[in-house]
Amino acid sequence: MKYLISFLFFIHLNAFSAGDYETVDASAEYQKAEKLIKNQKFEIAIDVLLDLIDEDPQGYTKADLYNYLGFASRKQSKPDYKLAENYYLKALEIDNNHIGALEYLGELYIQTDRVDEAKVLLARIKMHAGEDSEEFIELDKLITSF
Repeated sequence: MKYLISFLFFIHLNAFSAGDYETVDASAEYQKAEKLIKNQKFEIAIDVLLDLIDEDPQGYTKADLYNYLGFASRKQSKPDYKLAENYYLKALEIDNNHIGALEYLGELYIQTDRVDEAKVLLARIKMHAGEDSEEFIELDKLITSF
């Protein structure tokens, strides 16, 4: 019996050390998603980002992750504006003043004919990042051209 227990314990230890648990380099995967987004491969980027939701952020924040999920969902070949909005709102729930999420949510509001809501976000960007920030300039340009 003693040998059977030792044998089973040995098998158990080897099963765990055999690589059953794969470690994820969250930072590398996040950077991979950023490159995919820059190359307009939004659907693939979404898959990579979704795999990172339960990982500990390394070099990015959860708000950044949800912001990119929103961006990629909005920019994919068949935009999902509702899902994108939910991702942006999740980013803002985590970081109320995430400038990227404020800008991109403002862009979504313009795309969905909610300019007044975009103007509210523009004011928040102005307050937290200033009128000289790239995010303010981009959203302001979209609002004034609408």
